[in-house]
Amino acid sequence: MLLAFLQDVGSKSVAQPGAPSPAGGGGGSQGQPGGMLTMLLPFLIMVPFLFMMFRRQKKEQEARSSLKKGDMVVAQSGLIGELVELEDKVAKIKIAPGTTVRVLASSLGPFDPTPAKSDKDLKDLKDAKTAEAKK
Repeated sequence: MLLAFLQDVGSKSVAQPGAPSPAGGGGGSQGQPGGMLTMLLPFLIMVPFLFMMFRRQKKEQEARSSLKKGDMVVAQSGLIGELVELEDKVAKIKIAPGTTVRVLASSLGPFDPTPAKSDKDLKDLKDAKTAEAKK
């Protein structure tokens, strides 16, 4: 229904028997030049997004497969701990001494405790300002 608004739909006249045809030709149907492209456009737009999504899932799966017992992991919920056991669907994480939680294995990823680059830049900026103030 929405495509009818996007396409150039002209008025159609019904030929009466015995009346001359308005096109002057033999009653062939008129093709709309952008009809097929208009219908395929949403699918063509979705293809790159699907490609990127599958690529990201593959990278996450590879990162999960490299995890082993004792690694520091982070769940999508933000829970950080040590990997105790990893099964097909469920993993056990030690988050504190004597506290073990079960989470979905698909929500885990390796945890890299190094500070973000922006934190380092802020520290360098702070050090530069204090050194400038001492002069």
